[in-house]
Amino acid sequence: MTTDKQLKRAARELAAREGISYTAARRRLTSAPDAGVSASLTPTSAADGTGLEPEPPRLYPIARAVCATVCDGTAHPGALCRPWRPEDSKAAQLEVQRAARLPIGRAGELCNRFEPPTATYPEGSFFARDAIWLLDLVYAMLTDQHPELRPGRAELRAAVEADDRAAVDAVMEPLDRAAARLMTKVPEQWWGEVKPRLDAYADFVDADDREILTWQEADDRDAVGRLVAEWRRRWTPARNLNGYMDPPGVLWLAPKGWLDDLLVEQHGGHGDGARIRLTDGRPAIVYAAEWSEAGAPVAYRVRELEPGQYGNAGKLVPSFRDELVSRDQVAGELNDVA
Repeated sequence: MTTDKQLKRAARELAAREGISYTAARRRLTSAPDAGVSASLTPTSAADGTGLEPEPPRLYPIARAVCATVCDGTAHPGALCRPWRPEDSKAAQLEVQRAARLPIGRAGELCNRFEPPTATYPEGSFFARDAIWLLDLVYAMLTDQHPELRPGRAELRAAVEADDRAAVDAVMEPLDRAAARLMTKVPEQWWGEVKPRLDAYADFVDADDREILTWQEADDRDAVGRLVAEWRRRWTPARNLNGYMDPPGVLWLAPKGWLDDLLVEQHGGHGDGARIRLTDGRPAIVYAAEWSEAGAPVAYRVRELEPGQYGNAGKLVPSFRDELVSRDQVAGELNDVA
């Protein structure tokens, strides 16, 4: 067996043994090679010389019916549990199922809802869709670090089976609100707080050795591993199809706008891009919203509107300087939307 095949086999067995993704296992073996990598981690039969596994992989049956919300496994001895997932509610619309799906699914639904495909962009905005995976990673990090933010399975199942997207949003609101408070449009906050936190979470996922209790947990762990691998890849300079080196980075502005629009839709306030008038008479445009534990926005990050020049003469255009104003400093919507 060649060294490359041995490394692949060792990575697969390490991933299965420790419950981490194949990419994380491969990276661990590459960065710190084990003395046993040159030989197989699983003892092979020396008698037949075939190099085959001495024992076939063990298969475990999975319960056919979806388990109850609280299931201790006694209902189906000798089989793995099959916890409920949104896709099990066949009567619900696809949009409702996706809105309830974590760690991958809800971010794409928010993108479709607030930046839907248009005639110009029939597949949706490229910049928006390229940021979906980033919001998925944020959801995964928040639910992993703060399990209380994960929606209750019983409440979420009832909302999905009722085919009620608003009910799903209500169950997901604590997680959405936490993501909205974390995500930002301020460069200093992104580079100083958010990115280091995601870097630390990526390191945690790579070294995660928690026991996996169900096959669905294994699927979720693999999905998070792929999100972390994408995060790593985006910060590695790469050569594009034109032969030029693409600078590393991610499109981190769009998810904040989706989350703000979602919460404004639920609790009122001014969404991303709303033109408002401040109490001192200045016109401005809402750039982002600041959220507390509950209710409408407590503050807005705005850009003052100023008369345009040249091709924008006679129009009000936003300045490039952000300003944070409290909710009390907003007098209302701007009537002149020119």
